[in-house]
Amino acid sequence: MSELKRTLAAVFAACAVFLTMFFCLRWELLPSALFGIGIYAGIYLILKPRRRIGGVDVEEIRGGEELARLLEEAGKDLRTIKRAAGEIRDPEVKKNAEKLYGTGARILDYLQKNPEKISMARRFFTYYLDTAAGLVDRYAQFEAAGLHTEEVEEILARTAKALPVLDHTFEKQFTRLMEGELMDVEAEIALLETTMEMEGGQ
Repeated sequence: MSELKRTLAAVFAACAVFLTMFFCLRWELLPSALFGIGIYAGIYLILKPRRRIGGVDVEEIRGGEELARLLEEAGKDLRTIKRAAGEIRDPEVKKNAEKLYGTGARILDYLQKNPEKISMARRFFTYYLDTAAGLVDRYAQFEAAGLHTEEVEEILARTAKALPVLDHTFEKQFTRLMEGELMDVEAEIALLETTMEMEGGQ
């Protein structure tokens, strides 16, 4: 719900209560007004949008506001990459930009479901993802400008080479974030193999 709709709903409810108390129930002006103000405050708070990360209210997570801000900025960067990738004409660069977006989107989805790991990805958010968004966006802009000077061609070529490297960095970041889960699976596989060997020996 938008802020305007939230305010209007609270004002409407407060006015309805005030008018009912004052005109229908014949309450005094001051108590009616105070009751209306109380209704306004209550409705306004009830309709406050609940910001959540991984199904948990932001207010209940330690440093939740900062983590929510990081996720919000990451979402903007990803949307920039997606938009710019759609504008790129070079098929190889377009493919690499779309792959970069896909890897970044998977990381963001994982972190939204595992908010306790967001702080581990701070450098990924503030440097790598932000840099990737800037590079892809500028590539699309330079390509659209149609300039073919030596300087522009060199920038386009270097950007094209940087995208697969960035995607590899994204993948390494994702693997690091999932280390706990990977270790759990490795332990389960090792236990399964040991059990199967023992049963096979019997």
